[in-house]
Amino acid sequence: MMNISDSLIYRIATTSDCDSLNVLINSSYCGELSHQGWTNADELILPPRTTADTLFSMIDSGNYVFLMFFGEKDQILKGCVHLFHEAGSKIAEIGMLAVRPDLQARGYGKFILSIAENYAVNNWNVEYIELKTFIDRYELTAYYIRRGYIDTGRRHLFPKEKMKLGTTQRDELEVCTMKFPVNLYAELF
Repeated sequence: MMNISDSLIYRIATTSDCDSLNVLINSSYCGELSHQGWTNADELILPPRTTADTLFSMIDSGNYVFLMFFGEKDQILKGCVHLFHEAGSKIAEIGMLAVRPDLQARGYGKFILSIAENYAVNNWNVEYIELKTFIDRYELTAYYIRRGYIDTGRRHLFPKEKMKLGTTQRDELEVCTMKFPVNLYAELF
């Protein structure tokens, strides 16, 4: 596997980046383009995953930090991730990790996740980093386990009212919460 993630640079997204983020996230999660990558949620949800308006609201709220990753030489948007942290909480949440489908399986996701973890450790006094994923995305759950995330055993049905956009492909989708102990982060890096 060729690892070219060292050539990525990143910055914090602003509300003017919502259209670009929207295209990246939707093409990574579901729809025809998502099949170019190694994983997608097509069998679970119908597109779109998000909208530019939803992303605008998230960024504008000041509660989310979106990190955007570009090629250092070509300046093309290649990936993103968002982080959420409530003041006083010992947990940071990671979500919407996305890599352009045609660039997946090259080490970008691992690099982006590491930068997001590092951002949370360096900017907030957290003990854990959490993420949620559909339990039926076995390959994605296994990926996070390889990265040091622990399945907490916490499960809940995905609330359909949160699917304001597309619909679920199944009546009941189960979500699992995974967490990464920050003290493990110090040992790994």
